[in-house]
Amino acid sequence: MTGLPRQVTLLLVTILTLVMNYLSNALPLFGNSNQEVSDALPNAFTPAGLTFAVWGPIFLGLLAFAVYQALPAQRGPRFDRLFWPFLLGNLLNVSWLLAFQSLNFGPSVIVMLALLASLVWLYLTVRGLPPQGAERWTLALPTSLYLGWISVATIANITAFLVSAGVTTGALGLSAPVWSALLVVIAAVIGVFFLVRFRDYAFAAVLLWAFYGVYVARPDAATVVTGVVVAAAVVVLGALLSLRSRHPLL
Repeated sequence: MTGLPRQVTLLLVTILTLVMNYLSNALPLFGNSNQEVSDALPNAFTPAGLTFAVWGPIFLGLLAFAVYQALPAQRGPRFDRLFWPFLLGNLLNVSWLLAFQSLNFGPSVIVMLALLASLVWLYLTVRGLPPQGAERWTLALPTSLYLGWISVATIANITAFLVSAGVTTGALGLSAPVWSALLVVIAAVIGVFFLVRFRDYAFAAVLLWAFYGVYVARPDAATVVTGVVVAAAVVVLGALLSLRSRHPLL
């Protein structure tokens, strides 16, 4: 879809995403809020509730993205390539809400992985423009924040699914604290890639916020705290390495 139809469709689907996310907590959908479902599936990785405040900036970013691409000046073909990845990202977000809150955890993982893939597609597409002027704040930054959080959420979603299926970390030969520490370090390695390859400090900041949430949820677990410290150090090291990279920020 191109031009004006693209602009209107992406604006409307963004509004749909925001409304559905509001209703998912206000109603909630299927009588289960995300928090209630998550609490029913305790695991070693889910961060503290305060960490989910990151959705505020993410939703504002999505709205800024949708409004900016809908401006008359953005009607040309340069932005048409954003249509499919951004559309899919919104539709999959809504689909995940429906799957997760209806307690269909297996399908929710599949949808989450598809959402992650669509955001990687969007991320690479935005940087392929490349962003100019205000686009760094209205296109690149929102995409970085969103992808950063969904990268963490995907790990948490898979862990929750394993819990729902009765697969415990003990069955994998790992204690819950060790599992949590391992996951934050894996997330940190992902962050280092985005720092070195793209100098994407927004992505890294989201990961550090998630690590803080994992720590707050388990401040007395020495293994978890150690994992968080190591993960944070890895991300900081990645930031230092990115300063020597030739790739542009955002």
